[in-house]
Amino acid sequence: MSANKSEKVFNRRDFLKGAATLGAAGLARRFLGANWPRQAEGMGRMPGPVSPEELDQHLYLPLVANRWPPSNGPSKLGLHIINPNESSPFVRGVHEAGAHVALVKALNGLGALQEIKAISPETVTIGRHTCVEHVDPSGDPAQKAAEVLAEHMVIWSYNRDFTDYWEVLNENDPPTVEGHVWLAHFFIEAMDIAEKNGYKLAIFTYPTGVPKWHEWEAIVETGVFARAKQGGHILALHEGNWPVSSHRWGEPMEDQPPYEDRGVLTGRYRYLYRDFLIPRDEVIPVAFTECGLDPVLWEPGQPENGRQERFVEEMIWYDTKLREDDYVIGMAMFTLGPTWEWKYYDYEDLLPDFHDYIVSLKDA
Repeated sequence: MSANKSEKVFNRRDFLKGAATLGAAGLARRFLGANWPRQAEGMGRMPGPVSPEELDQHLYLPLVANRWPPSNGPSKLGLHIINPNESSPFVRGVHEAGAHVALVKALNGLGALQEIKAISPETVTIGRHTCVEHVDPSGDPAQKAAEVLAEHMVIWSYNRDFTDYWEVLNENDPPTVEGHVWLAHFFIEAMDIAEKNGYKLAIFTYPTGVPKWHEWEAIVETGVFARAKQGGHILALHEGNWPVSSHRWGEPMEDQPPYEDRGVLTGRYRYLYRDFLIPRDEVIPVAFTECGLDPVLWEPGQPENGRQERFVEEMIWYDTKLREDDYVIGMAMFTLGPTWEWKYYDYEDLLPDFHDYIVSLKDA
């Protein structure tokens, strides 16, 4: 390790240890400086109710007031793992320091969750296997759910004792509202099958930037979230950003009004919860089973590199936002133990910094 790198790591760790006293929001503000989120242009005050005529859309639910508590409680940082690598020692170190890792999601190598759950029973574990990842939203959703669950449960049965929730699909994005409605009915049927066999699901697993507001409106109307709440299932989403976690924070999503405490990419989930699930009393926990800085989201004019240098600071910023919402389980930072095609995303050398930050909030 070079002298310059040693100095940088030491300074960052030393600063992370002050999180418990400074507060995570202040910590992130000092880290990010000019990248701290700014209000969208024209947002001098919180937006009031907007009429359907102004938006040219159907608003059948009142907008929930944007007055939410500051970040509170322990960190919601978690791990996404493909191969175990240093995930178990990291979880053990955090646990022995009196804190816990909020979430660990494993892809294919599900046996790693057994050791993690034994070390840290408080950690929520989620498993996904690539045997089936996508479905065509056509035909009978009940029949399709039966076929997909039958294939998954063969694998799940060997890992059920240490896996809290199971992802069924990955990043499906039907091209029409009707396709999203079909997918909701697929998951209603899948939850029935899962419960009969003793499993809990993490439903949907939509990619970053999906769905749109009116697609959520139609999805909610199917009753899928009321059904999930009844059965103790959770929602899975992916959220990422580039080049910083605050990019497009405070901008409006599609034809919605701007909110200074929501985002188009990160923070997009708040539209679903604050406009639909909270007013309808259909809140279920949500886990972000993939998140991070993703250059796939690059736009012209943005930097093309520097992910590793920004990663710790940007995940802390995102964590301060998730900690404002008690229905958020945690976020699985993508990824540890990558296979060759995901090597760019590996952040294993940053784990000591994440350890210090999570432990600093153990009494928050």
